[in-house]
Amino acid sequence: MNNTLIDNSSDALSMTATLKKCLAIDGVKTISIATGYWDIPGLSLMQEDLRTFLQKDGTQFRLLIGKDPYVYATQIKEPKYKDANYPQDFIKTDINALDVIDEYKDTVRLLLDFCAENEDDSKIQIRVFRKNENDETQFLHSKCYIFDGLNSNVGIGLVGSSNFTQKGLQGNAELNYLETDPHRVLSTTVIPGNKSHIQWFNKNWEFSEPWNKFFLEQVLKPAPITKKVEEEREQENEPLPFTPYELYIKLLQIKFGDIVDKNLGEQIESYLPSKMSTLSYQIEAVKRCISIMHEHGGFMLSDVVGLGKTIVGTLLIRRFLTVPEDDGRERRVLIITPPAIQSAWKRTIADFDKEQTEKVAPSIDYLTTGSIGNLVDDEDAVGSDEEDSGDFSSDLQYHNYGLIIIDESHKFRNSSTYMYQSLEKLIGDIYASTGVAPYIGLLSATPQNNSPRDLKNQIYLFERNHNDSTLKKAESGNIEKFFAAASQKYDQLIKGKQDETTEEKDKRESQLKALSLRIRDCVLDDILERRTRTDVIKYYAKDIEKQNLVFPVIKGPCMLEYKMDVELAMLFSDTMTLIAPSELEKLQGRDYLGYYRYRAIQYFTNEKNKQKYAGRGAVNSEKVADQLARIMQMLLVKRLESSFTAFTSSLRNLRRYTDNMIKMWNNDTIFVCPQIDVNKELDIDEKTKQRKHKVTFEECVEDLRAIIKRLEKSGKNEKQQNAEYKRADFDEDYIEKLHADYELIADLYDRWATNTEDPKLDKFKEQLKPQLFNQKTNTAQKLVIFSEAIDTVDALRRAVKNKGYNPLVINAANRKDMEQTIQENFDANYDGEWKNDYQVIITTDVLAEGINLHRANVILNYDTPWNSTRLMQRIGRVNRIGSKEPAVYIYNFMPSAQGDAEIQLVRKAHTKLQSFHTLFGEDSKIFSDDETVSHYALREAVDGEESPMEKHVFELKQFKEANPERYAQIEHAAEGWAIASKTDGTAYFLIKAPCSAGLTIKVNSNVEEKPQIISASEMIEAIRVDQATPSAPLPDNWTQLSAEALNAYNQYFVRINKSRAGDKQTEALTVIKQLYETTGISKQSKKLLQTAMTLARKGQIDIIRKMIALGKELNSDQPRLFGIEQEDIDAVLKREIAQMVGKVEGKQGKPQILLATSK
Repeated sequence: MNNTLIDNSSDALSMTATLKKCLAIDGVKTISIATGYWDIPGLSLMQEDLRTFLQKDGTQFRLLIGKDPYVYATQIKEPKYKDANYPQDFIKTDINALDVIDEYKDTVRLLLDFCAENEDDSKIQIRVFRKNENDETQFLHSKCYIFDGLNSNVGIGLVGSSNFTQKGLQGNAELNYLETDPHRVLSTTVIPGNKSHIQWFNKNWEFSEPWNKFFLEQVLKPAPITKKVEEEREQENEPLPFTPYELYIKLLQIKFGDIVDKNLGEQIESYLPSKMSTLSYQIEAVKRCISIMHEHGGFMLSDVVGLGKTIVGTLLIRRFLTVPEDDGRERRVLIITPPAIQSAWKRTIADFDKEQTEKVAPSIDYLTTGSIGNLVDDEDAVGSDEEDSGDFSSDLQYHNYGLIIIDESHKFRNSSTYMYQSLEKLIGDIYASTGVAPYIGLLSATPQNNSPRDLKNQIYLFERNHNDSTLKKAESGNIEKFFAAASQKYDQLIKGKQDETTEEKDKRESQLKALSLRIRDCVLDDILERRTRTDVIKYYAKDIEKQNLVFPVIKGPCMLEYKMDVELAMLFSDTMTLIAPSELEKLQGRDYLGYYRYRAIQYFTNEKNKQKYAGRGAVNSEKVADQLARIMQMLLVKRLESSFTAFTSSLRNLRRYTDNMIKMWNNDTIFVCPQIDVNKELDIDEKTKQRKHKVTFEECVEDLRAIIKRLEKSGKNEKQQNAEYKRADFDEDYIEKLHADYELIADLYDRWATNTEDPKLDKFKEQLKPQLFNQKTNTAQKLVIFSEAIDTVDALRRAVKNKGYNPLVINAANRKDMEQTIQENFDANYDGEWKNDYQVIITTDVLAEGINLHRANVILNYDTPWNSTRLMQRIGRVNRIGSKEPAVYIYNFMPSAQGDAEIQLVRKAHTKLQSFHTLFGEDSKIFSDDETVSHYALREAVDGEESPMEKHVFELKQFKEANPERYAQIEHAAEGWAIASKTDGTAYFLIKAPCSAGLTIKVNSNVEEKPQIISASEMIEAIRVDQATPSAPLPDNWTQLSAEALNAYNQYFVRINKSRAGDKQTEALTVIKQLYETTGISKQSKKLLQTAMTLARKGQIDIIRKMIALGKELNSDQPRLFGIEQEDIDAVLKREIAQMVGKVEGKQGKPQILLATSK
């Protein structure tokens, strides 16, 4: 805008247009207007613009009314102003005479909305000028308009002839001067001979009288137009009747209201570092986890890999530590993680603390889960921590933690491990000393892969009362009983028969799915927070657009097929039979390895010796020996799948380890030392090289004895486990089994030692440039290779280097030291300078967790990942928030052979190899021979199916955004929630007692049928209707339907003691069936008997006893004089059921129907 004269001579030079332009300028915070007179029609010209301005934070409008002698002289001549006080009576008279039209009514609304009686609380402030600084009565007929945006370098002033009236703004020929220099308009510096607009206004404002209260009470509110506005407002505020669709919204509010809580969301967002993107789905996950945690004492966060569970966990931790709550829990946190991802947590916590004055890091302790360590000597292992020891890496110390976060919580699925028991004891000790258990956060991307027993053990960490938990939909809160039944059913269904038909298999899988749905409905729905990529893409499009997120499409797995010749194919097949035989092959008497080198403790003759090596908890020495043997077996199978060179090397080592055990036996000096690498100490050749003289076996034995003495002296020989034994301490069978193993190993090694081929490595070299570094697919020219064997990794490193690429090799030993190098070269979220020193990273599964590699978009699984969880974690390294590439390509190797017979042989052996993980209780197979199924299954697994409730959360958010006032009305309305969309439809009820969980109940219009307890998700789906669906009258029998639902609610919570029922249950059920089949029985009686049958089947002992007593009476040889009539039976049943209901209500309060519908 430029300095100019404003004279109302054209639209461009009109006061109205000029004032509107000034109001729209960003940065203007205060409007100050001085006028000789003021009227509503003038204000109405600016009403919409002024409302928009005043709705902004920190804005204000000051209006100073003076006394224009010309206006006054003109008005005083009119009879209506006779004897009137100026200005109040004049303005009052004008307002009273206003036509009641919309534009004036909107202006009155503006004044009512923004003008408060107390000037300090009012956005519109009105004052009247009567006397100057000398207390002299004075006319103020100056006109001044000031727009103050000094902080934004905006200052505009108008002075001239225009009053703030309709005529002054657009009717009269006026003359005003527009000044746009902020210094001239807003300067507060006193300079003799100069005065700014704001100095003049502020001085007159100071000597003016506040007029808000008088104006509202005496002028505005008594006016007819104002009374009409307030009458309309009352009508507007009277809520419309709620509709069937709004009942659906009410149910969503009850279920998901916390997710759309904007205030909580803004608070959580404030925790994010400035460099970190705000992603709505992460904020909502935090809100939901907080809500679940408060209700149940813990939660499961199971967003798929790559969606930022660490970010969500950190946000939740910061809120817990910085927002005080009266929950009795100490503001101290323990984070338990696998070793590989602890640094990622620490780094994230540090990033969040950087910009905050209140640091949370000092209030957080860390602990890592341990690994097997030295129990198995395997020179080929490159440091994967995949084999968990079931223990912590260090002792779990007692501290009063208020929150414990467990990342990769599936590691706590086994309650018999010392690690689980230690954590369980810590939680119990905290509960005993404080009266409250710490909140528990379980983080796991794959909860659906767990068995019911695995889930139960994790949930027990926060659901401390297993017989009366907060999960009321699971056997009324008795999760011990619920999971016992679910586990029993799961065990029956998970193993199919060998000769199972397709029909039987389909039926079994259908039953497994039904069991899974029951666990979801009764347990997981209440405690699980999970979003998938499919959810984010479909329901968080704003996040994707705003942050320019890319979720790559998964391509593959693409198979790289390598062929074996006939001889190699036979050797491959024979090897699998020897190292990992099937149960059938064992029964057929086929030779196979027993891994007896690792079973010494199993063959002690003295029970005390066995006890020394027993594991913690319920793990005896036999189980420890089995575990060690299984680990060695798994390592051998992995090496065979990895590369033939690696397998041959491992076989050579196993031959030497077994030979060492035989040598110790022959020399009658047998060392069992978990803390000492016995095989290393018995390596005569290596020691001879180091000591430069011929070392004997006896010298090696003395070295071992010296190490044991040092451990003894330092007090580190725990339970005397590092010890020397004699042959007599072992069963004689042991040496025979060792010899048998050695012969099998030596023969197999000799066969492999003559093999010089590695067709898998040859295929890799052949496909490295044209396939794996194809410019069209590998646009980033980066490659991630996963392998688990030193020899394989070394061969891959040489092959990559020979092709002109620079490989970075990472394992557990160097991961920490190389972390920055990895970030610089492969992490798309790295803030520092990106480098391209390495094009290929060759790593073990130590990088499958907690690290970003998403500058790459091609993965080669040189070794097969052994379960789908591990595969998802590998893919998750490159399929993460911050990925830039449109697709991620997954490559796997698949063996084949040259002849048809050999192809079948190899495929059979490879299938056995792939299914080998079942020995270790892992989850389902990850690769299929059907390539189409494989592609689909992998993509589904990575992206995740759409979460069933996410669409409803999305709809609730949309409704709130579009209808904020109606949303609030629905939220705060406690009554009026019995609404039908169909009078003769099925009735649905949400019922809750004060001290118990809410249940959703379905009652058919035909009340003869028994009410059903359904899941909340089922009710949400069932009652959803279109927004336009009208209400219908409630059914005539609504009172009866409601009573049925309330009765079903109470009966659901009847305490059951099945152990007391025993054989009596069958007897009672026989009586009920006999009565039910009686001719002419009424519908009401049948319904009572159905209820009795349900309770008897559950084991309700009182009903069982009554039914048996009735049965004896009915079948007695000496019946009562008048016999037993049906109404007598009905009365007994009604009385018993009423007593049970009374007990339930006495414990958890009288249930209330929160909402109900007929649809």
